[in-house]
Amino acid sequence: MAKKKKTQLKSVARGFSTVSVPKKNVAAEPKEETEEGPTPIVISQGASKKEEDKQGLNNSVGQNTVATEEPDPEKVEEQSLQALVDRLQEKTEREIVRTIKMIETERKFSKTFPRLELDIQLRDQILLLIKESFQDGRKTLDEPEDKALTRLGVTYGVLRRLGFSEERVEECLRAIGSVDLEEAYDWLYTMCDENEIPATRKCGPEMREPRTARTPLKQPSQLPETPHEPAQILENRTPSSRAPKSSPGTSSQLDAKAPTFIPSRIVSSSSSQASSDLEPANPTGNNMSNLHDSSDEEDPTVKYVRLKLQHEYMRNNQAKFPRNQIGEIRSRLNELQGDLLFDEREAESMYQKEHDKALHERLRGSGLFSPSPAPVSGSKRQKKLPKTIQDIPHPNVLSSSSSDIFDDVDSDGQGEGLLDLLEALPATETTSDGVVITLKEMALPKHGAGPTPKALLKDAVARLDRYAVITYNLISGSSRGKRVSLTVRWDGMKSDIWTMDDVACADQTQAEHYIALTVLHALTFPQSEGFAGSSGGTSNITFFRLLPPSFRDLWGELEDARKLREDSINRQVWAKLRSIIQPRVYLDQKAVGKQTRGILDKKGPRTPSSQPRNTEETAQQLVTIYQVLQDSPSYQEMLPQRQSLPIAQYREHIVEMLEHNQVLVLSGETGCGKSTQVPSFILEDQLSKGKRCKIYCTEPRRISAISLAQRVSRELGEPANAVGTINSLVGYAIRLESNVTRNTRLAYVTNGIALRMLESGTGQGDGTPFDELTHIIIDEVHERTIESDFLLIVLKSLIEQRSDLKVILMSATVDAEKISAYFGGCPTLHVPGRTFPVDICYLEDAVEYTKWTITENSPYAHRLHDKFYRGKKQFDWTEETAAADDDDGDEENTSDIKLEKRYSPETVATINLFDERFIPYDLITRILEKLCFEDPKNQSYSAAILIFMPGIGEIRRMHDMLNEHSNFGSDEMFRIYPLHSTLSSENQNSVFEIPPPGVRKIVIATNIAETGITIPDITCVIDTGKHREMRFDEKRQISRLVETFIAKSNAAQRRGRAGRVQQGLCFHLFTKVRHENKMAGDPLPEMMRLSLSDLALRIKMMRVSLGTSIEDVLSRALDPPIATNIQGAIAMLVEVRALTLAEDITPMGRLLSKLPTDVHLGKFLLIATLFRCLDPALTIAAALSSKSPFLTPFGLEAEAERAKATFRSGDSDFLTIHNAFDSWRKASANGGYVYKFCRVNYISHQNMQQIEALRQQFLGYLIDSAFIQVDKSMIKELNKARWSRGKSKFVTIPADFDLNSSNSAIVNASLAAGLYPKVLAFDPTKNELKTITNNQSVWVHPSSINSNQRLSDIGSNFFSYFTLMHSKKLYAWEIGPVDDLAMLLLCGDSEFRLATDIATIDRNKVRFNILPKSNVALKYLRTNMANVLASQFRGRALDQIQSRWKDSGMSVLARLRHKDDDAALIDLRVS
Repeated sequence: MAKKKKTQLKSVARGFSTVSVPKKNVAAEPKEETEEGPTPIVISQGASKKEEDKQGLNNSVGQNTVATEEPDPEKVEEQSLQALVDRLQEKTEREIVRTIKMIETERKFSKTFPRLELDIQLRDQILLLIKESFQDGRKTLDEPEDKALTRLGVTYGVLRRLGFSEERVEECLRAIGSVDLEEAYDWLYTMCDENEIPATRKCGPEMREPRTARTPLKQPSQLPETPHEPAQILENRTPSSRAPKSSPGTSSQLDAKAPTFIPSRIVSSSSSQASSDLEPANPTGNNMSNLHDSSDEEDPTVKYVRLKLQHEYMRNNQAKFPRNQIGEIRSRLNELQGDLLFDEREAESMYQKEHDKALHERLRGSGLFSPSPAPVSGSKRQKKLPKTIQDIPHPNVLSSSSSDIFDDVDSDGQGEGLLDLLEALPATETTSDGVVITLKEMALPKHGAGPTPKALLKDAVARLDRYAVITYNLISGSSRGKRVSLTVRWDGMKSDIWTMDDVACADQTQAEHYIALTVLHALTFPQSEGFAGSSGGTSNITFFRLLPPSFRDLWGELEDARKLREDSINRQVWAKLRSIIQPRVYLDQKAVGKQTRGILDKKGPRTPSSQPRNTEETAQQLVTIYQVLQDSPSYQEMLPQRQSLPIAQYREHIVEMLEHNQVLVLSGETGCGKSTQVPSFILEDQLSKGKRCKIYCTEPRRISAISLAQRVSRELGEPANAVGTINSLVGYAIRLESNVTRNTRLAYVTNGIALRMLESGTGQGDGTPFDELTHIIIDEVHERTIESDFLLIVLKSLIEQRSDLKVILMSATVDAEKISAYFGGCPTLHVPGRTFPVDICYLEDAVEYTKWTITENSPYAHRLHDKFYRGKKQFDWTEETAAADDDDGDEENTSDIKLEKRYSPETVATINLFDERFIPYDLITRILEKLCFEDPKNQSYSAAILIFMPGIGEIRRMHDMLNEHSNFGSDEMFRIYPLHSTLSSENQNSVFEIPPPGVRKIVIATNIAETGITIPDITCVIDTGKHREMRFDEKRQISRLVETFIAKSNAAQRRGRAGRVQQGLCFHLFTKVRHENKMAGDPLPEMMRLSLSDLALRIKMMRVSLGTSIEDVLSRALDPPIATNIQGAIAMLVEVRALTLAEDITPMGRLLSKLPTDVHLGKFLLIATLFRCLDPALTIAAALSSKSPFLTPFGLEAEAERAKATFRSGDSDFLTIHNAFDSWRKASANGGYVYKFCRVNYISHQNMQQIEALRQQFLGYLIDSAFIQVDKSMIKELNKARWSRGKSKFVTIPADFDLNSSNSAIVNASLAAGLYPKVLAFDPTKNELKTITNNQSVWVHPSSINSNQRLSDIGSNFFSYFTLMHSKKLYAWEIGPVDDLAMLLLCGDSEFRLATDIATIDRNKVRFNILPKSNVALKYLRTNMANVLASQFRGRALDQIQSRWKDSGMSVLARLRHKDDDAALIDLRVS
């Protein structure tokens, strides 16, 4: 029957929550406002009102009253908010949890990244600019309200769980312009003070992370704490009554190692009344073996009293305790008696007092002893308990199963004896303070096999902290209802206490299980900041199903109360968020059309007009103009010469063919007159018929365009120097010089200028100047330059759109049939030339003719460069024979050449010893001496000699040698003329002059004299067999000017120059074997051997529709490049931000299209111009586009390396090159000293001159593109900056663009921006360089100044490079340090993750760890610097705000640490 009684009591206790009287008398509203401890009624209503609260229904007794009353607005609002909770909460919570987990993971990962610091003063200055930009950012949201509200909810929830205060988050959400989380981060990290920004800690609901033995101890909490009351968890309270708002700097601080947040946590103190149980979270070992370790730091007197009470209890209950445990307690007592701090008299006094008190309490029926003796004042300290302590009953506590003084020794603890005489527990009990305590029966089944709440709690706490200790303290005193408090002392001396203030159980065991389950629920569902609810991982909890029925019911009540409480909290949050979002939700869909209206207005490529525009002249006026010219004396004077040209007899045929065909291919041999006469034929025919005409003739070189225009102008009878004036029909246009007027009817232009006309809108109306053309002539098509081939693509498209446009394609050696087929089978015409036979001599003939010999020690000999000689000292070196630093060591396979028997043994030995890669200046001089002075038979060939050299440097050297010669240096006997493309027009024209009788002419020219210019009186040609052409270096992945052997067709053109007026003579300085077996028949088209990046930009610049994509356009070429090369070019342009991913050209891309150089170097020049460090940038770009100025003679490697080290600058090969160039430039001012300077420092004077020429060329491109604004005097100086008698003329860079040239940080930043992603990451732990693109290991090339330097000493995480080439290893030839800030501000696509202290470049190729305020400062600085550069690329002036942003950015890049005055500022504004 006893069992049945307990069952009934249990049932009554469980059913108490549904009794009707309390339910009728208690209302919900007062309950929510009450701060008192809850009553049983509160528990009842908390469990039963769940559905009513969700539906927003009234819970009054009379339903008729509800039916007749008006709807309560508050209830309607509550119902609406609950609908939001039901609809959006779960989805929002999932996204919040996902975001928080991602933040936690990334924060841990970010600690492994390099830390990037920003000067505090610069940071604050940038933050001030950001704050100024924060205006009223609220704007209309063009999306459904639910979607916007969900996103806002995620933003709010994440920010609150990160630790930002409620006030700051609400202020932020009302201030920002959108609901995006990133924008909220920006605002908070900018506007919040340092103490308002949460520190880095574990985010979200404060779940304590599992700890191991290696986890460091946590610091004690300093937060004020309040005891937990289990019944409070059942109370449905509002957020305002539930918890105080977090304050900055305390609970809102974010700490990755902070302990788990448990609501109303308190620190355990000595004020507890009783300690009923000690439960270590992860117990091991025997129950009693280590009990004494739990109080090692207590006063020995207190320990003695406690252990003596325990010993007495165990001795009185010997049946329950092993004898060895009692003996162990006795041994511990003996040890304490020997302690120096032990006071025996005080111990006995305390023991007697505590013993009497415990006895008194038992006699009164309290069932427990007094707590452990009060500690001596000041001696109480919390100590971490050892992990081996077991869950044991405290000796000072009498549990429900313990025997008291009335129990019989034979009692079985089942309630027999005096307790059976007591009446059943009442439902409630009132304390002396008037508090009504609800009594509950929570007995466990006798033979239950399932887990108990205490056991489950112990496991849960152990998972959170293996060192945590659980303590149960009885607090009910003499009351029959047992109430306990539960203390969890976490590792780190931090404790949490829960108390049963208004709920009691039948005995202490039940009370302990009751509060254990309550705490387990609280730990399982911890409270979170912002939205109430679990942070994930608790949705599938099922362990409570294994609990006894009464505890399952309790768990259900706790769950119901939790859900009600969370719904109430979340309704208030959603109400707040809805008030923020509703005014900004845009419901009018008409705005969609407004936002996209501009897309349809974009102008695509314009289709050229098929109708010519009307002109001011009438037909009669045109006829009159022609008649006036024809009647002029100068016209008649030139007419016989014109008529004597071979092409003159084809005049009518050419005109007739053009009359009936749109395209004509004309193949005319050298000297037939096609370049001057065909344009004149067309012009005269159109003028004589009174037809409007505008003719453009394109030439591959500037000198050709100028000389041909001047020649045609004179042939038409125009006065001298009339070309390009208003009174002339003829003009020309080249880079930086345009001599075309409105009256010009025939213009000679370079291919580049013709393409520019197709890009610009300078024609009438919206068209291009090509719309006004009636005829276009493409000359020298055979050269197959990339520009001429592209012009063919354009013309093929144009003639389909304009039927009136006539196209003539002319060349000397063009494959007429191939061109004809390309243009749909158009007619062709061949015009023979007027040439005389030319005798051909090869290298072996020249050696035999001059008796020139060399030995093994000669600088021209092969064996000097064999490995056998490389380690030996060779003090006799020349600039031509010394290897440059960037030579990669490739050598030709050499084998003995078998010559005919007619050659002498000396000739055979010389030929086999001679290295054909070198230019034999001595042999050329001997040929001239032989022809002019020693061989009367061949002196007739010496009247005018043309020497072909590969480049300007070789021309200068040959010119100097001849001028220093005793005979050739005499002006009375010889006239020596250099001829190359950089000469001024005046100097170029002098080569056409015929010298006086008895004076010979020697012209030293590049391949410009091969076809572009005809010097009529040449009788002898000396051909070195080499030229310089742009080639794409596969090893270096760059287009550069490379010296190579010519093709057979080039050789034919060169020797043909000697047979214009008489039989000629030609010396080819290469062997006949090479000509027959090694030379290509024709040169490879540039489109097949050059980088296509420049051409791709040209295509996107065209205002003529050519195709659907870059690849589509290039596939239409005469010889289409392979698709791989096209895609590589596009990828490179996207890489440098010249093109977008959709292949749209950017403002910077438009500028790069006008800089015919490597796109990385072009971008570097543009950035350096804006950063005002143009002088070193021009030097570096020019040096990287040509050969290295540093020489390394064989046998003198060490001396050359030491000399190079004297120019070392900034641990950078790039700055070292500029330093050497600057020193050479200064030395050049002292005349002859420059040669000594070059020899002492192992510097190539010739290569330095080439670098200066390229500098001037790049500067001209920048001016021509209008990116640099200079006055006319500067342009005039640049055009006249030509070489004169061995002395280079330097152009001064405008001072405005040279302000920061001495700041190496600015130059390095410009380099990094231009060359990216050509960047190497340095790992100091492994002393290893790797590419950031594919993580390849890279070594520094021995030619670099950093080859013997410890890179870790440089102190840079990244290095930029230009050339990466694989030989024995993958070598970087030139490197320079890159500042981390420059990388982040100027390179790639950046991503700033403010919440995780991360900033990345190009999808984690480069990663940094940055503190939040510095991170947001750099984020905005980068964005605004990009806007500033984009504005300047468009040619727009900067406003005041942009200028301030640029000043801040330049200060960061220049590594300025503070700005005390205006002198510290770097002003780079472009005026």
